[in-house]
Amino acid sequence: MTKQINVGFNGSAASSEAVLWAAAEASRRGTRLQLISCYSIPVIPGAELGAGADTYSSLVAETHSALKQMDAVVTDLHPGLQVTTMASSEPAVSVLIDQVSTDDLVVVGATGHHHGADRWLGSTARHVVRHSPCPVVVVPESSGRSETERIVVGVDGSDTSRLALRWAGDEADRCGAKLLVVHAWMYPYIHTFPDSSEARDLMKVDAACLLDREVEAARDEFAAEVTGLLMECSPSAALFATVRHGDLLVLGSNGHGAVHAALFGSTVNTVLDRCVVPTVVVRNHE
Repeated sequence: MTKQINVGFNGSAASSEAVLWAAAEASRRGTRLQLISCYSIPVIPGAELGAGADTYSSLVAETHSALKQMDAVVTDLHPGLQVTTMASSEPAVSVLIDQVSTDDLVVVGATGHHHGADRWLGSTARHVVRHSPCPVVVVPESSGRSETERIVVGVDGSDTSRLALRWAGDEADRCGAKLLVVHAWMYPYIHTFPDSSEARDLMKVDAACLLDREVEAARDEFAAEVTGLLMECSPSAALFATVRHGDLLVLGSNGHGAVHAALFGSTVNTVLDRCVVPTVVVRNHE
């Protein structure tokens, strides 16, 4: 059971979207929400004695004021929600994931580029995604605050993707949303052996069987409406072609073996940099 959702807030539009998403999720789960702002102590070369202390006090006061205002917004939207705030001079990469359990959630925002739909996570968000012991949700600035209509989860047959599928199924039941299970496959030798249709057909059958197993397992475990989608392309291309406004995307990080883990890891990075819907990364730490 989720005890707490930690969400980073730095006053930006992206972090505000992350807070609002996290507040709605905390309200739905009946858990507490912690708003976290981190500030760095400025170094002012040549400043007069005492000027640094004044700057520090002002920075702390501004941080607490911004947190108080955001707290008021959240409380107004979700009156029964238990909200706490934290302002810290420690690095956000450690504060956001400090003392969280595997069942908790961490939420961070991603800023959209000025040109195109790509997003910029920044080093803090990337570190949190890689090292958090619990799932991390990356919320893009342009995602809006619509109700989640569909949960899209990418699967590859690994234990990690099954963890992602389980998380996605639980969330679909909680939201009353549909669950779409996506599996992508590619025949790697099409240019080398263009006439090897039999091998390609066998690979397609194998991919279809994998998807069918995951879909049936999800239907047995969850109450949500579950459908499957098989696509012949890269995993990231399949997910970009599938997600739409109102979706929540769920991915597992670290898949089959060392080589496949590297490939799937690159898929996660690509999706996080470009996806325009909230994206959950579920890690397998074993």
